[in-house]
Amino acid sequence: MNSLRPILVLALSSLACLPILDAQADLESWHLNVDGATGSSWVGASLINSAVLCDVQSVQFSDDNVYIHSSGIPRYPTGPYPAGNPTVASEQDYLFRIPREPAINNGFPTGTGLGAIGVLVNGLPLFNASDAMSYNNQGVWFQNAVFFENGGFDCSKGHPAQGAYHHHQLPMRFDASTAPGSDVCDDFPSDGLYTLDVSQHSPIIGWAFDGYPIYGPFGHANEDGSGAVVRIESSYQFRNMSTRTTLADGTALSPWQYGPAVGAWVTPAIPPGAAPIQAHLGAFLDDYEFVSGSGHLDAFNGRFAVTPEYPDGVYAYYATLDADYNSAYPYFLPTYRGVVATDNFPSPGTGPGGTSVVINESVETYVPAEPCANLAGDLNGDQLVGVGDVLLILGDFGCAASCNYDIDGDGAVTVTDVLVLLGSFGTAC
Repeated sequence: MNSLRPILVLALSSLACLPILDAQADLESWHLNVDGATGSSWVGASLINSAVLCDVQSVQFSDDNVYIHSSGIPRYPTGPYPAGNPTVASEQDYLFRIPREPAINNGFPTGTGLGAIGVLVNGLPLFNASDAMSYNNQGVWFQNAVFFENGGFDCSKGHPAQGAYHHHQLPMRFDASTAPGSDVCDDFPSDGLYTLDVSQHSPIIGWAFDGYPIYGPFGHANEDGSGAVVRIESSYQFRNMSTRTTLADGTALSPWQYGPAVGAWVTPAIPPGAAPIQAHLGAFLDDYEFVSGSGHLDAFNGRFAVTPEYPDGVYAYYATLDADYNSAYPYFLPTYRGVVATDNFPSPGTGPGGTSVVINESVETYVPAEPCANLAGDLNGDQLVGVGDVLLILGDFGCAASCNYDIDGDGAVTVTDVLVLLGSFGTAC
């Protein structure tokens, strides 16, 4: 394979003069409901259809913004919530706004707050790592929702708050991990939004409210798009401590502000009557510190890199996993890199579904292109044979069985497949 790379690079350079249409990932990544599918939820041992249209109902856009209309109901089954959450996922009528040209915030970074901080490609809100509670209600040691609420997540790692179903972490079924943190999938399976695939660059799984995409957990080892597909690692690490007497930024606390010793038993404030739980490292947000260079990502949990959708590179956040494929802090993003579209946050009396978004500009409705007929080489389904497709076939090159990108159908990915792709390079429909 290594001996072929210079040949392929040379071939691609000779095709550089061909017209290439830019993929519009901010329009094409959304899971539009075009088949009338409805959501479902587990009630007792039965899977009950909700009769509510799932995923995204429509996508509208201008030169500056993309507007997402969604029901807040996923295509995958929701519930139950073993820790006793009494609510169920219910229809929300969301309207979100995603800026199409993200602007870097050159001032003091904006931290992600409570509630939605972005939207998944299926129209569901994504939340940060906090569950809004703190140790002894002191407002110092804030609880990690993924730790304290683990027992209340369904198979896809989601749960509702007053009916508004959302995710604090990558929507991937618990039992995709090599060391699952819950057995809820045994009786109440659900595939989630993301299916674990360690061999392929992950797709865009959402968009933050500052306009930057959020990718799944796998990408190219190197930011220039070279190297193997690897698990993209966060640079947040456990602090080396046994007591909780200082914050991650070095702030020394007064004794009354101390948190529980690492491993001590604590009783969560919610739900009422919750059993005590051991506060291991990771139970609180300040159990982590950012260690520059320890992973692939910066303090925002993102990086600028070549991706299949952006062959020239893009800044993006990543939904991170650990070595066992369990969710890894900060899960999505702890702080926004860009200027935030704050109308996505609720205010009294305006906007549907708990946002303040109002469309007050001329917009078009996005209509997905019809699939290209017999466009050999369009591996990522973007109606274009381009650099993103080349990167995919390079990642699969040498496969001899159960191949993802066997274009000629001979059971393997060889030079022949590459040549077929290059023969269609630049073709769009």
